[in-house]
Amino acid sequence: MSTSTKSKNKAFTALSTEEQQHRLAAPPRSKQMTIASRVALFFIFPTFVGGCGLIFSYVQIRFPDDDTGDTPKELNFDRDFIYPFLMALALVVVIAIQTGGFSSYTAAPLVSWPKVVKQVTVVRKKVYLDDDGNEIDEATVLKQLEKRTEGTGCKDD
Repeated sequence: MSTSTKSKNKAFTALSTEEQQHRLAAPPRSKQMTIASRVALFFIFPTFVGGCGLIFSYVQIRFPDDDTGDTPKELNFDRDFIYPFLMALALVVVIAIQTGGFSSYTAAPLVSWPKVVKQVTVVRKKVYLDDDGNEIDEATVLKQLEKRTEGTGCKDD
């Protein structure tokens, strides 16, 4: 790493810490949108999009493309203004719902999926140990028990 890169990194680190301190010292902003921003977002933006759709349709009708041979259509207010207006309004409403009324920069999902819980499987088994603490299998235990019972001469009735 060169010295100029190191100095740039140090300067960037100092700037970012200074910016963080400035944000922490600043008084908290209200998370509510102002009336002007609500009007602009929910009325003026969709109206602008609908107006652009109407203007583009007018330009398309006014200057038809001669290569396709299609006859020019007439202006249709529903198709040219209302549909783009409704699509822009739906987009603004969905983003408003996801960001909690535009109060955060990160969008929350519309549906919160359940978290996957990792299940721990518990295995229970019998472990047989001999006198020295070594593990032995069941077949060996049965053989040793048979030898002990034969040696003592006891019979189970």
